[in-house]
Amino acid sequence: MKVVDVLSSKAFSDEEQIITQGDQADCFYIVESGQVRITMKRSRTKKDREDEEVDIATCSRGQYFGELALVTNKPRAASAYAVGIMDVQAFERLLGPCMDIMKRNIANYEQQLVTLFGNSTTDIEEKTQ
Repeated sequence: MKVVDVLSSKAFSDEEQIITQGDQADCFYIVESGQVRITMKRSRTKKDREDEEVDIATCSRGQYFGELALVTNKPRAASAYAVGIMDVQAFERLLGPCMDIMKRNIANYEQQLVTLFGNSTTDIEEKTQ
């Protein structure tokens, strides 16, 4: 089976939510055109009922997102929104040899979360449940 056999194109409107923090993952996305804004919920204070969504990254053509939840088998650690009209290739859960490539970056993801929020993916998973 070839990688192209498990790709499907999807289009999103401006500010349309692509993935939601806390959801289970069944695919990841490769940006074909446009941009994607990646956000995470962060509590302002313990008294606030609503968490604040904070931009943590932007993905553009050729970049991918949503893979962390697939690799770790944990809920999505962040949400993603289209910036303008955009197209992505959705890569289904069948990863095979690509899994090793994505696992190389897990330590970097964990460190970025700790640097930005003082949280690891384990902490985020607990907050979303």
